[in-house]
Amino acid sequence: METQGQQRVKDHTDVLNKIKRGAVSPLEILNLTPAQLMGAGKAFMSIGVYKSGVAFLDLDKLVNLPLVAVEQMHILGILDGRLEDYDLQTITLPAGSAIGASVRQRLTIPAGETWYINDVQTVTPPDSGGRASINWRCSLWPEGGTNPDADGQGFHAAAQADAIGLGATFDDEFHPGAPFIAPENKSVLLRLPAGAVITFQAINTVAAAIADMVCSGALYGFRTTKLVQ
Repeated sequence: METQGQQRVKDHTDVLNKIKRGAVSPLEILNLTPAQLMGAGKAFMSIGVYKSGVAFLDLDKLVNLPLVAVEQMHILGILDGRLEDYDLQTITLPAGSAIGASVRQRLTIPAGETWYINDVQTVTPPDSGGRASINWRCSLWPEGGTNPDADGQGFHAAAQADAIGLGATFDDEFHPGAPFIAPENKSVLLRLPAGAVITFQAINTVAAAIADMVCSGALYGFRTTKLVQ
């Protein structure tokens, strides 16, 4: 066989001939591609009827995607905002921040992990000259419009703040009963695969800050086995 680049392609002619004669071991078949087996007449592609038309069987939809439900049965660790820069992020608006000043901090899901989130909790402090408002964005949610945010769509259309400046805790929930608590909540867990980024954004309003205003964002849920890419 001819080389392709720096890699020599393995010649499977002998194995294919053995398949045609019915004299091949299972281990030898494992070294062949589906296309080679179909060419030898020893493998077939399944088709079916979908919406009155003929369609190929989609193994991704049949096997891979349903595994999302199974992933949630394998809890490997608890997420509850206990570890800074892992499931907790501090966002500080420094003293002197002008009205409209914004600070962003990010949490990235580590390689090899999949997280299921039931609550994204954000906290703002009492007023300190200015008033802190807070929102969060998810990199999995592309933002529409003419000027989309690179960090993804914000969960809230506008950042949240305590109306009387005493500071507040906000819970954005993801579970079957969540929409009954607040209409913007979602009825399913938020699945975050490795590499997904949650960005917390604090914004100063009302007046210039006379001292640091320390906000926080925490993720509540669990780590699990990754079964779906």
